[in-house]
Amino acid sequence: MESNVRYITYGANEKEIIKRGIEAIREVLMGDDNKKKKSLLFALDWFMDPYYKQDHYIADFYDELIDLLQIVTISSSDDVSEDALDLLSSYGWGPFEILEKEIEKVSEQIKPYVLEVINMDKE
Repeated sequence: MESNVRYITYGANEKEIIKRGIEAIREVLMGDDNKKKKSLLFALDWFMDPYYKQDHYIADFYDELIDLLQIVTISSSDDVSEDALDLLSSYGWGPFEILEKEIEKVSEQIKPYVLEVINMDKE
């Protein structure tokens, strides 16, 4: 029986992209390759989670990264958008002004999740 399950992984290449800074991250996340986007978002989870003590690599551009993740959420396919939203909900703090202003650009499928993330700081 053949499986259609696809695994997302990351390695040294994705870690290097993140260590190079926000412009290198933006280049991948605003590109056309969804597999590369998903791998980089998976790697970002490791950098953003304080437990792993790697967040110092992104500290200087953290706010820009949060803005970029919001842009990725409104401009990408649903699967990439969901990964970006997961990072925002786990490691970001509202208000998420870009999501609020651009909510009409979000697909109907993920809109409930986007609204939940937008409103999580208001609870």
